[in-house]
Amino acid sequence: MAIKDCFVSVVAPLSNDGAILESFADEVLSVLRANYSNYELILVDDGSEDDTAQRMGVLLKRQPCIRYIRLSRSFGVENAIASGLDMTIGDMVVVMMPDSDPPALVPEMVEQARSGVGNVYGVRTSRQGEPFWLRAGAALFYWLCVRLLDIHLPKNSTHFRALSRKAVNAVTRIKDRYRYLRLLSSSVGYSSREIPYEPLHRHQPPRHRSFMQSVGLAMNIMVSQSTNPLRLVSWLGLGASLVNVVYMGYVLAIYLLKSTVAEGWTTLSLQVGGLFFLVFLILSVLSEYIGRLMEESRERPLYHVLDEQNSNVLLAEPERRNIATDSAPEQQLSRVG
Repeated sequence: MAIKDCFVSVVAPLSNDGAILESFADEVLSVLRANYSNYELILVDDGSEDDTAQRMGVLLKRQPCIRYIRLSRSFGVENAIASGLDMTIGDMVVVMMPDSDPPALVPEMVEQARSGVGNVYGVRTSRQGEPFWLRAGAALFYWLCVRLLDIHLPKNSTHFRALSRKAVNAVTRIKDRYRYLRLLSSSVGYSSREIPYEPLHRHQPPRHRSFMQSVGLAMNIMVSQSTNPLRLVSWLGLGASLVNVVYMGYVLAIYLLKSTVAEGWTTLSLQVGGLFFLVFLILSVLSEYIGRLMEESRERPLYHVLDEQNSNVLLAEPERRNIATDSAPEQQLSRVG
C-alpha cells in the first residue's frame, strides 16, 4: 500500500481506559504508520481515576508520534474532544472513541474527507447489546429531534468522524459550553457523508450510560440546540388562555340564561389544576433556558490542562520541512540581474 503524503491527526478522549490504552494506541499507530507519511495520536485524559497516567508514561517511551494531554478534572467527553481539536496540526483530523471505534476505517474516512467532503461521520449499523430502555429512548429522542425540535442529528451517528482542516478550524471557533460534536461538525456548513460500521466492545462488559445520564444528555441537547420547546409551551399557554376565555363566555351565558346555577366545584377545580399545570410547565422550561444563559454568560474556559507530554519522536519523517530545499540556478541569476 502506498504511503500518502498527508498529515493525519487522531484525537481520542480517555476516561478510565487504562486497561485498553496500549492495545488501542498500538492498533491506531499501526494503521497510521502503514498509510501516512506523517501522523500524530492525541490522547486526552478526561480526569481518569485509574492507572491511565502511569500506563501513558510507558507508552510514550515505547511509541512515537503520541501527544498526551491530561485535563485537571473531568470536563466531559465533548470538552475533552474540544481540547484535542485545539491541539491538532494535521491536514485531516479523525476523532474516535477508544472503546468502540475501529481504527481500520480511518484510511477510508480520511480519503473521503480529502476528496472534498468536510465531515465524514460514522453511523452504527445496530444497537445490539444495549438495554431495551436505551434503544427505545434513543428511538424516541431521534423522533423528537426530527418532528418537533428541528435538530438535524443523523440517527445512530457517533463521535467517530474525519474532518478536513477547514472544518476543524470552523468547529474550534465555536465556544459553546454545551458542545455536541455530532451537531457542530454538520452545522458549520461543509458537506457531510456517513459511513456505517459495527462498533467494537473493547471493554468487557460494554459500557453504557445510566438512565439519568441518558436523560440529562437528551435534555441538554434539546434545550441548548433548539428553541422549539420554548415555542411549544408558549403555544400551549396561548391555547390555554383562549380556552379560559371561551370558558368565561360559557359561564357568562349560563348566568344570563339560567335562573339557577349550580356550583361547579368540579369544573372550577379542573380549570385551576390545568392552569397551574401549564404555569409550572412554562416556568420549568424557562428555568432551563435561564440556566443555560447563565452558564454561557460566565465565559469560563471549556477546560484546564494539568499536564502535557509527548513521545520522543513527534514526526514520522523528521527530515521533512515545509520549505523549499533547492531552487533553479537560472531563476536565482535572473533575480540578481
